[in-house]
Order: sequence, then C-alpha cells, then structure tokens
Amino acid sequence: MKEENNKNTKKQQIIDNYEMQREKYLAEGYEEKQEVISVIKANIMAFVTAGPFALAGMLLWIVNRTGSWFDWRIMSLVLVWAAFILSIVVHEMLHGMGWSIFARKGWKSIHFGVMWEYLTPYCHCKEPLRPGAYLFGGLLPFLILGIGMYIVAWVSGNSILYILSLLNMLAAGGDTTLMCMLLKYFGKDVMILDHPTECGFIAFERRMS
Repeated sequence: MKEENNKNTKKQQIIDNYEMQREKYLAEGYEEKQEVISVIKANIMAFVTAGPFALAGMLLWIVNRTGSWFDWRIMSLVLVWAAFILSIVVHEMLHGMGWSIFARKGWKSIHFGVMWEYLTPYCHCKEPLRPGAYLFGGLLPFLILGIGMYIVAWVSGNSILYILSLLNMLAAGGDTTLMCMLLKYFGKDVMILDHPTECGFIAFERRMS
C-alpha cells in the first residue's frame, strides 16, 4: 500500500508540475497546442514512420549477405528476445540521457515509469525544451539502438545484432511518429513540454502580437 501511495504521489507531482508550467506559459502569452496520440495508434504508425527503415535494412542485408541471414536455433531466438527486453530499458534510458543534456536540472528533470495498462515503460522530461533538444532526446534510441546497432551488425556480420537492430527500429516507431509531428514547430518561438499522462507533447507557441 505504501509503495502504491508513493507511485500515486510521484504521478501527481508530475501532473502538478505540468499544470504549473502550463499556467506560466499561458500567462506569458503563449498558445497551447496538444500533440498527443493513443498508444495503439502510436504502435500502428510505427510501421509507417519506422517500418520503411526496418524494411530497407532487411532487404539490404538479404541481398548483400550470402548464406542464411539468421541462425534460427532456439538458443539464438531466446538470446534475441532476452536482449530485446533489455534494450527496452536502455531505450528509455537513452531518452532520459538525451533530454537531460539540455534540461537545466539534468537528470533531476527526468522521470521513468510504466503505463501498466499497456505494459509500456516510458521516460518523461519535466522541463520544457526547445524543439531541437526534444528531437535529439526523442530520436536517440532510434539512432543508437536502431541505426547504430545495424551499422555494427553490418560491419561484424552478426545476425543477432542485425535482428535486434530491426526490432529496435520498430520499437522506436512511436518516437519517430511524434518527432514527425514535432517538425512543424521548428523555426518558431516554441517550447515543447512532455505530456504528463499521454503519449505525446504540448507545444507552447508565442502568439504573434
């Protein structure tokens, strides 16, 4: 019961922080624009925004690599899925790392949690960031665990890393979808704040006088 109360308290603190930030920006003349999608839609859109990268990587590997493109033995499959589960944790840590670089309070502004109804871990930044900073943290898992791991797999010829890289590209599909939604705010006087309870962010754009 005590642990549950602590979770609820932390969640409420994050919501209170969002409301405080929201009131501050609205009072300063910013316009609020919510950019959120459901977890289900994010998973579907993953195949639209990240799927082409995974498909291109798969085709490139199959065409240019001789022999079997993956070792289908049970131990290899178990190793891939165990590593993928671990990479989910690393994925969220990378979000936090990327955003903490630009947050004034560093790691103190980063919160990790789990959406238990979807069994989905998440990383939340409690500070508003410029679009470029938010984009960096948002895409870091895709770039490192997806593209970066694929390059390592290609150089080493390791098929397990190859499969992991494709899985991580797709796992970052929700991020790539949100980052596509973010692009329209570049070049504007905008601050981006992670949504405290939904999949997405809030853009505070200064009204034109």
